[in-house]
Amino acid sequence: MLIASWLLIALLATAPILAIISGSFAQHVISLATATVMALAIRVPEAQIASSAKLLKQFFLVLLLPVVWMTFQIFPTSTSSLANPIWSATSIALNQPSLPGRISVDPGATLHSLFLYLVDVSLLVSTVIISRDRRTAETILFVLCAVTTLMSLEFLLSRLDSFAGIIPQTGAATNLFSAAAALAVLTNGALVARALERHLHQQNMHNLASPQLWAGIFSALLGIAVAFAALAALQNHTLVAVTGYGLTVLVFIAAVRRLGFRFWPSTLLFLVLAVIASAISVPHALSGGLGLLGFVNLPPEAVAPAKHLLSDAPAWGNGLGTFRLTSIAYQEFGAVLAPPPSTAVLMAIEAGRSASTILAALAAQFVLVNFRGAVQRGRDSFFAATAAASIVVVLCESFLDSSLSNPTIQAIVAVIVGLGLAQSVGRTSGANHSAAGRAP
Repeated sequence: MLIASWLLIALLATAPILAIISGSFAQHVISLATATVMALAIRVPEAQIASSAKLLKQFFLVLLLPVVWMTFQIFPTSTSSLANPIWSATSIALNQPSLPGRISVDPGATLHSLFLYLVDVSLLVSTVIISRDRRTAETILFVLCAVTTLMSLEFLLSRLDSFAGIIPQTGAATNLFSAAAALAVLTNGALVARALERHLHQQNMHNLASPQLWAGIFSALLGIAVAFAALAALQNHTLVAVTGYGLTVLVFIAAVRRLGFRFWPSTLLFLVLAVIASAISVPHALSGGLGLLGFVNLPPEAVAPAKHLLSDAPAWGNGLGTFRLTSIAYQEFGAVLAPPPSTAVLMAIEAGRSASTILAALAAQFVLVNFRGAVQRGRDSFFAATAAASIVVVLCESFLDSSLSNPTIQAIVAVIVGLGLAQSVGRTSGANHSAAGRAP
């Protein structure tokens, strides 16, 4: 177990380097490291595996659905209405009436996407198993905070003439440092919550002169300042607002816990506030009638290929991992291949028009489980609270840009979610842990 946790920490520590390298090499490193961590994590005592399985079984269908859908896209279908029109056109062009039709226009790319998805799920499961121990969970949180803050600092340094070129030049839509900065704000916010919780449990709440308290708060606030500076440099005001929503989730959870609210009243109040925030934000984004593209802050010429591809995409999608192939037909001759403007648009093109709605519903389950764990947990509630806030921010950002499609960001998000799930209940209290029985 100790080796598995250190390997997981080592994987996270390489994130700033992988963010610079990016590409297929970064994905290979993450895949290999995840396979090794998973192989070591499952060699823990059976009781720990059982407790982790109990936490994860409620997400079994949620995690299985993408596997089923990608498999369905790969295999030949006998129903012509489901198959992508490209297969019938190819059959006519090649004069091969028996050519099997599929939903995916590139089964090999979809199979590769399935493999990458399984890597992310394996990393999440491994994190849940490894992070059941509180001290290990705290170490991983510190590393997450340091890594995301360093990535934000990395981006700020790249804006200086002396460090120009240290990070690859990508479009605004695919810049992974925007997601890293947003997550840095939340992980540093978790450290503020941790410092306050530890102070209130270990000392008199009126004793505010503790050097340990102020050192923890000051370092976390410094990290938040660096992350917000990176967001400001990116000039994405919508993402700044979304990150503010994430911080609001952290503050809201802390408030309802201190006021002694139970889970269901807290959830209803949270949903009411979420609906109000959505009612304010969504109509403004969709006022131009652009649908999913209305959330993207990019010039019209940058989203034009994706707009045409989105309008022509079949209801069942073109297949996961096929955006690059299908978008070639919509590019101007000699133009640079445009990346997807957002993860939501990418999912709608590759997985179907209802994919974004399904994605939001699946994310909502993770948010509610972590929210419940944060409200009912004791002094370690900040783990689940950070996971809930991070999922909210990542879900919103998936409509703003395509940074979530980057393997490095996917790995960081998987670890944050796994960390929250692992600490959503105490090791000895089980799933029935309640606010009345809060314990360290």
